[in-house]
Amino acid sequence: MELIGNAATIPKHRIKAGDCIMTRHHFLPRVLLGTLAASFLTAQACDSDSGGGGLPAIEGCDHVVGPTDDDADSLQTLFIEASSGDTICLVAGTYSLTRELNIASHRDLTVRGAGETREDVVLDFGAQTSGSDAVTVTADGFTIENLSIKNSPGDGIVVKADDSHFRNIKVSWDAGSVTENGAYAVYPNNCNRTIIEDIEVTGASDAGIYVGSCQYAIVRNNKVYANVAGIEIENTLFADVYGNEVTDNVAGILTLLLPGLEIKEVSNVLIRNNIIKDNNRQGFAAPGSIVASVPPGTGVLALAGNNIEFRDNVITGHDSTGILIVSYKIMAILLGDNAKEDPDTDPYSRDILVTGNSFADNGGGPRGALALLGVATLEDVVWDGWLDEQGNDAGLCLGETDLPSFRNFGGGDGIGDPSLHSTDASPHACTRTALPEMMDFSNIGE
Repeated sequence: MELIGNAATIPKHRIKAGDCIMTRHHFLPRVLLGTLAASFLTAQACDSDSGGGGLPAIEGCDHVVGPTDDDADSLQTLFIEASSGDTICLVAGTYSLTRELNIASHRDLTVRGAGETREDVVLDFGAQTSGSDAVTVTADGFTIENLSIKNSPGDGIVVKADDSHFRNIKVSWDAGSVTENGAYAVYPNNCNRTIIEDIEVTGASDAGIYVGSCQYAIVRNNKVYANVAGIEIENTLFADVYGNEVTDNVAGILTLLLPGLEIKEVSNVLIRNNIIKDNNRQGFAAPGSIVASVPPGTGVLALAGNNIEFRDNVITGHDSTGILIVSYKIMAILLGDNAKEDPDTDPYSRDILVTGNSFADNGGGPRGALALLGVATLEDVVWDGWLDEQGNDAGLCLGETDLPSFRNFGGGDGIGDPSLHSTDASPHACTRTALPEMMDFSNIGE
């Protein structure tokens, strides 16, 4: 008598809760095969309480998967075969990936590590030979949580979709802080309503957490260290960055407006209640990149943009300065032939509010481009002083009382000529309406 299937040959690495063992291309139905032996085999293989195939059923999971001899094929097949709204759970272990994974077909998909901590489920892309990045998502409503991604040759996880949620993950490179690492660890781009929270990122050769060309982003309670830039908010509208620990990067938190991108401004960005500390690592960005021009030892950088607020942060221990506010005019000088032009992008910094921050031990040894200013020490807040062609007030406010130490270095002419600098903060003793905090997206427009 021939049984349907064989306990030694049925693939046991994937199961959909409540169904039978899921082979690579089909499901075996839960049926009685007419013999005691066949019934026994089916009961063992298809018991949804045990999960079947050696994998446990996990509450809240539509699919459960474990490490296999071909983890890339196993996971990619499951991403294709899943349905919108499904939760895919990965049991504890290390998954060795040889190619990029893509999620494009199903919205509201959740990928969840089923270990006790994010360290228990590791997606290791160290052997990757196909594709540029580790994971790329173009389906809306994506959530990834409770797992680790490491050793991507390109970016760690790229999401070009709306309503994404990164929660309790770690992205890293075993090589440490080296130029050969991927540029970005967590990379939502061209998106709306993104939340990045409770994650750990280290080793990115551009930015650990990058939010670019997005609208409405929350970046909170993350630990970001040993990257080139810790957190970067670029050409983005409405972002709230708070509760993060940003330390031992080349530079801490960046808000950038760059030419040539889809969104032509960065505005309504609130950087609040973060610990930004000792970001003095030696630069390791790719030569010619924007971040390669950022002075090491900078706590916060605002490059162009408008209506940006730095509030109630702890900013300490930076060689160059605590907060650096510059126009793209300065960056164009530094970038030389790599500079771009965009007539639809305003290159000047406007309406920047710095208030309530705690500064200490900043500016003791300016590095990179800031060493060219010709002074041995710099203040907590440094502004390039570059005004637009009409000479309009830049709207820089440093608060009404207890102003931080300050330097205006007088635009391009002030590079190397301290006689053109001013350390008088009183012209900037002002404030403006505080930007609103975002705990969720319940009160915003579509």
